[in-house]
Amino acid sequence: MMARMRCLLLLGLFLRVAVCSVSNTTQCDKDEFKHEHLCCQYCSAGTYLINPCQKNHGTSECAPCDSKHFIDHKNREPECFPCSVCRDDQEEVATCSSTTDRKCQCKQGTYCDSENCLEKCHTCSSCPDSKVIRKCNATTDTVCDTFDSKPVLSGHPHFCFPESLNNVVITAAVITVIAAVIAVIAAVITVIRKIICHYRKKDKGAQNSVTGVNSGEKIQLCK
Repeated sequence: MMARMRCLLLLGLFLRVAVCSVSNTTQCDKDEFKHEHLCCQYCSAGTYLINPCQKNHGTSECAPCDSKHFIDHKNREPECFPCSVCRDDQEEVATCSSTTDRKCQCKQGTYCDSENCLEKCHTCSSCPDSKVIRKCNATTDTVCDTFDSKPVLSGHPHFCFPESLNNVVITAAVITVIAAVIAVIAAVITVIRKIICHYRKKDKGAQNSVTGVNSGEKIQLCK
């Protein structure tokens, strides 16, 4: 009986040690990655992974990115990423390094307003009579004051109303406002007239009752 109890105690102790060992090896920090049964440290930005660590929470073997390649974050990548290349219609605004990619933008006089600018750059629009609200830059087209301007042909069409149509719209708006004001005035006059007639009828009825005028007589009031 005692031997059996000892075996059970030893088995329980062994299981506890095994569980603790597995638990310790599987809980990796935020700056670590899991490799087999070990937690290894990530490579720093500008380097890539050659060999994972050989002990738990150990340092991995990393190598720096070569020319024209980069990695801008901690990683376990087997190689660095190639730097971007500017197109013929673009110019370089930031060089490529081991930790940053090359940055390109449309050349002066052109723009591209889509994400990552996968298509070619467009020619900036021009405004008539120099009516520019916002100048063209690498990511946005020219914004023109087109309220009384004619349409302009450019990289992207601007939809402008002709001057004659603008005059018609303004005239219609003025006529509508005047008509609304007249309608309001007429309504106010009608209400005032009805109120006056109402009180006149009451006063006339009171006078008739005093003077003895026949109630059947027709009295023309407030026509």
